[in-house]
Amino acid sequence: MLVERTRELATLQHVLEDCLRGRSGVAMITGARATGKTALLHAFGEEVQRSGALLLNATCTAGERSLPLGVLSQLQRNVPLELCPGDRADYLAGLLDEASSPSRTADGDVDGAETKRGHALHQLGAAMLNIAEQRPVVIVVDDVQNMDDLSKETLRHVLGRLRSASVAIVFTECVGSREPRSLFHTEFLRHPHCHSIRLTLLSAAGVGEMVASELDPRIAEAFGSQYYEVTGGNPLLVRALLEDQQRLRHGDGAPEAPVVGEGFAEAVMSCLHRGDPAIREAAYALAVLGNHADRPKLFGRMMERCAKTAAKDVESLVVMGLLRGETYRHPAIREAVIDDAMANADLPELHLRAAWLLAQDGAEPRVVATHLVAAGTTCPEWALPVLREAAESALLDEQVEEAVDYLELAIRDREEETPIELVMMLVRLKLRLSPASALQHVPALGEAMREGKLLGRGLLWFVRFLVVHGRVDDVAEGLARLVARADELDEPSRAEIKITRMWAAGSYPELVNNLPQVQQDGDQVSVDMGMRVQAATALTRVIGGELDDSAVMTAERVLQSVNLVEEPTEEVSAALRTLLYLEKLDSVKSWCDTLMTDRHESSSPPGWLGELAMIRAEVALRMGDLGTARRHARFALEKVDPRTWGAGVGMVLGTLLQATTAMGKFDEAAEALAQRVPQHIYRGRYGLHYLYAKGQHHLATRQLPAALGDFLSCGELMVKWKLDSPGLLPWRTGAAEVYLRLGNQAKARELADQQLAIPVMGPSLSRGMAMRVKAATLDLRQRSQLLHSALEEVQAAGGQLEVARVLADLSHTHHQLGEPDRARMMVRRAWRVAKDCQAEPLCAQLIPDQSRGNTTSTTSETAAECGAATLSDAERRVAGLAALGHTNREIANKLYVTISTVEQHLTKAYRKLNVTQRKDLPADLWSDAASIA
Repeated sequence: MLVERTRELATLQHVLEDCLRGRSGVAMITGARATGKTALLHAFGEEVQRSGALLLNATCTAGERSLPLGVLSQLQRNVPLELCPGDRADYLAGLLDEASSPSRTADGDVDGAETKRGHALHQLGAAMLNIAEQRPVVIVVDDVQNMDDLSKETLRHVLGRLRSASVAIVFTECVGSREPRSLFHTEFLRHPHCHSIRLTLLSAAGVGEMVASELDPRIAEAFGSQYYEVTGGNPLLVRALLEDQQRLRHGDGAPEAPVVGEGFAEAVMSCLHRGDPAIREAAYALAVLGNHADRPKLFGRMMERCAKTAAKDVESLVVMGLLRGETYRHPAIREAVIDDAMANADLPELHLRAAWLLAQDGAEPRVVATHLVAAGTTCPEWALPVLREAAESALLDEQVEEAVDYLELAIRDREEETPIELVMMLVRLKLRLSPASALQHVPALGEAMREGKLLGRGLLWFVRFLVVHGRVDDVAEGLARLVARADELDEPSRAEIKITRMWAAGSYPELVNNLPQVQQDGDQVSVDMGMRVQAATALTRVIGGELDDSAVMTAERVLQSVNLVEEPTEEVSAALRTLLYLEKLDSVKSWCDTLMTDRHESSSPPGWLGELAMIRAEVALRMGDLGTARRHARFALEKVDPRTWGAGVGMVLGTLLQATTAMGKFDEAAEALAQRVPQHIYRGRYGLHYLYAKGQHHLATRQLPAALGDFLSCGELMVKWKLDSPGLLPWRTGAAEVYLRLGNQAKARELADQQLAIPVMGPSLSRGMAMRVKAATLDLRQRSQLLHSALEEVQAAGGQLEVARVLADLSHTHHQLGEPDRARMMVRRAWRVAKDCQAEPLCAQLIPDQSRGNTTSTTSETAAECGAATLSDAERRVAGLAALGHTNREIANKLYVTISTVEQHLTKAYRKLNVTQRKDLPADLWSDAASIA
C-alpha cells in the first residue's frame, strides 16, 4: 500500500479491531472517480480475511438502482453455509422477497404492506445479529451512490440495531461537483463510531512512490514528475502507465518519457464510464472543442447547460485527473476520449454542433471547416461560404490537401444544386495532387457548360482542360460558347480563346473545321500574352509544314523570356515542341536540361515536370541517347498518372516503347505496349507518336505486316490532318524500311523519294534516315555515295543511333564492293556508336562476339583515343578521314593537299597515337571528319 494510503488503511484497521472486540463501526470512504477507493477496499479486504472475520462484499452499479434489495441479495449470497444452513438461507431469501414486496397489497392496503415490510426488515436485522454472534461480520459496499433505496433502508435499519454487535460496515461513495454527499451518507455520519475518509488524487510524491515500486528507483527519481504530469495523480492512470512501460519498453535503458500505450487509453475510458454519463458527455465535448475549450460559454452552449453546471462538469474531470484547467493533461487522453466518442457514435453530432457554435462565435473559417470535415456528414447550407473561405485560406499557406478536403465536403451528397465555382476550384486543386481523381468531376462541369452555367474564364479554363484530357467531343461546343460571348471578356481573355483554339486544332486536327474563328487584335494585349499567342502560332505553323526561320526565332525568344523562379506556362511547352519538330535537337536538349535543373520535384506541379520529361525523352530518343530517353519517359509516367495524361500519354508511351525496343529490353517494351491507352489519342497528334512507335517495335520484332499497318495508318492521318511535317514523324521512311524487308524495293524507293521531296530546315535527321533507306535500293557505287551523304546529314543533325545505322550500311556496302579493310573499320565504328547509344541488338548484329573480344586490343584503342588530344588540326583531319576508310589519294583530293603531305600527317598521327594501322584509329577522329567526308 502506498504511503499516502497508509493512514486511510490504518483507520479501516481500527474499525476492524472494534468489530473483532464486539463493537460495531462504520467507515465512509469518499472521493472522485478513480482516486483509489476500490483499491483501498481490496487492501482492507485482505486484512479482514487474515483476521478471520466474515467478509461480505457488494458492488453497486448504475443499472441496479431500480433493482429492489439488489445489494442485500449480493451480501446474502456471500454468507457461508455453516453460518446459515439451507433452511436458514431459504428463510433469509424469503425475508428479502418480503422486504422488496410492493408498497401496497393487492386490495390496496398501504398500511398493511408497510407493516409487512417493517417486519421483514426487523427479521433481517435479527438474522444479521445471529450471524454476527457466531463470527464477526464486515460488510463492504463499493459505489454506494448507486445503491437501491430498499438496500439503503435495510442497512440503516440493521446498523441502528447492531451498534453493540460485531459488525462493521465500510462504504465507498463517489462524490464530486455533480455528486454531492447523499442523505444516506449524512445519516451514517451520525453513528458514534463512524469514520469519514476522504481520498484525493495522489501527490507528485505519491506517484513517484508508485513508479519506484515498479521501475528502477533512479528512473522514478528522474521521471516520476513526468508520470505525475501525465496522470494528475490518478492511481488508475498511473498503474496503466506503468503497465504500458513494462510491456512496451525496449532494452534496459531508462525511458526518456512515460510510455503511453493502449493500456493507458483503456484506463482513461474506464474513468469515463464509471460515473455519471453527463460527465462523459462533457469530456467528449471538451475533446472535440480542443484548443477552443477555454471558452466556458462556448462549452456550456455546446452542452446546452448553464454556466454553473458546465463549470461543475469541468471540475469533475479535473478532480479525476484528466484535465489541467480546461485542457487535457496529455494528447493521449484527448485521443482516448475522441475514440470513445466515436465508438459511441457521438462524435459527428458534436463536431457539427461545435462548427455551428464556432461560426456563430466568429472563429476562423479553417477552424470551423476542420470540425465540419471531422463530422463527416453532408455539409449544411450555412457552411458553404465558410468552407470556401477556409479553402482559400489554406491555399494561401500552400495547404492544398487541406483545401481539397474542405471543397470535397462542400459538394458531397448535396440535394440542393452544388455551386459550380466550388466544383471548378476543387478540380483545379486535384490536378495538383491527384489528377485522376479530378476527372470524376468532368461530367458535372460538362453539364454546367451545356446548361450555360459555366461562363467567362471558368469556361475558358474548362475548355483547355478538355483539350489536355482528350474530351474532344465537348471542345468545339465550349469554344463556340466562348466565341459567342467574347465581347463580354477583356482583351487578354480573348487572346486566351485564340490560343486555346490553336492548341485544340494542333492537338486534335479533326476539330479544325468545327472550331469557330476567333478575332483578336494582338497589338492590344500584354507582352506576356502576345508571347503566348506567338508561341502557339509558331507551333501550329510548324506542325502544318510551314518551315521558316521566324518560327525558330519565336521559339527561342519565348524560351529566353522564361522566368526561372516562376512556374512556366504552356508557351514554354509550345516553344520546345516547335524546336523539336524543326529538328533543332541540341537546342531543345539544352533548354530542357536548364528548365529541369531549375525545377524542384517537391515544389513543381507534377504535370509540368511530366511535360518537360516527356519532351526531354523524345529529344534523347532522336539523338540516340536511349538510356536517357528511357529514364525520362519512365519518370514522366511515374510523375503523372497515365490515366490523367490525356492524349499526351501517346507520346510518352511511344518514346518509352521505341527506346526500350532499340535497347533490346523487349520485356519492358512489351509492358509499355500492353498499357491501356484511351481511344481518343488516335484522334490527335500524340496518337501519331504512339502509332509510329508501335510500327518501330513491330519492325524490330519482325512483325512486318503489323509494322506496315502502323506506319501507313500514321501516314494516312498525318496527310488527312495536313500535319505532314518532316520533323513530326518520318512515317514514309518507316514504311519504306518494311517494304525493303518484304523485298519491294520499288515501293521503298518511292516512299523514300517522297520523304526527301519534303523541304527541311538545315541538317535533318528525318532527311538522313530517308537517304539511308533509299541507298539500299541503289547499285553499290551510288549506294556508297548516298550513304556518305546520309552520314554527313545525320551527324550534323545530332542523331547518333542513326549514325550507327548508316555506318553499318556503309560497312556492308564496302564489303560487297570488295573493300574488306574499309568494311572492318566501318563496322567497328558503328559498333562503338551503337554501344554508346546502348543499342544492344544493333551491337550484336554488327559484331556478335565483341563481348569476348581481345582485351589487349581494347586497351590499345583506349590509349590511342587518349593520345588524340596531341594531334594538330591538320593531323586530326587527315587521321579522321583515314578512320572513315578513305585512301590517301581520296584524302588528298578532299583536303586539296598532296599525297606526300597526307602520308607525312598520317605518319605523325600514328606515332602520337601509338597505332600502326588505320583500323586502330580512335573513334572520335572520324566523327570530327564526317562533315568533310
